Amino acid sequence: MKSLHIFFISWAAIGLYVFSSGCSNIPQEETTKELATISSIGILPVQPAKTSILPSDTKTVEQLEAGAHIINSLLRDYFKGHRGASFISQAELEGLQSEHQGKSLYLARDAGKQLNYDAVLVTEVERYRTRAGSKYAVDNPASVAFSLKLLAIAPGRVVWSADFDQTQQPLFENILSSRSTGSGFRWLTAAELAEAGLTKKLNSCPYLVKD
Repeated sequence: MKSLHIFFISWAAIGLYVFSSGCSNIPQEETTKELATISSIGILPVQPAKTSILPSDTKTVEQLEAGAHIINSLLRDYFKGHRGASFISQAELEGLQSEHQGKSLYLARDAGKQLNYDAVLVTEVERYRTRAGSKYAVDNPASVAFSLKLLAIAPGRVVWSADFDQTQQPLFENILSSRSTGSGFRWLTAAELAEAGLTKKLNSCPYLVKD
């Protein structure tokens, strides 16, 4: 029988994420003091991260694919009302002349150049585990991790990046952090956890101007 726990959610402090794997000749940097001129942003479809997953681990593959679908929907909701932001379809990606399929930042650069965007947003899901249980009692809490990278096309560098990596914790594990969330005494779903993290991270990006 599942035990009932009263709790608040806790958030870990998230710093800026600097991407390095597989794209060593595309400069990576935190947001600069002098912002690059960005009027149009192309948003790539969310993809599962290229991690070392065994082909036989179908459960993890399915989780990441489900997470990519959910976060893609959350991005569409978030960018309603943002001027200059457009979504790049999978069909548009497949129509690109690119030798870098499977390499997210190289593909983003090619997409930005060929589709005439000032910058391209790349989102990758690294973990997406759904809650096992109800909002008041769980066997396993929701756990979500994803990265965001904004690649400016003209200078050819990442001008802003952030990551989110959170597994919801019960009240007694981090009571001080939990009190600041205002989300009440319940376990979040993975979609709710992802939405909270995505909103927090994107709201911190100085290049996103909402009408």
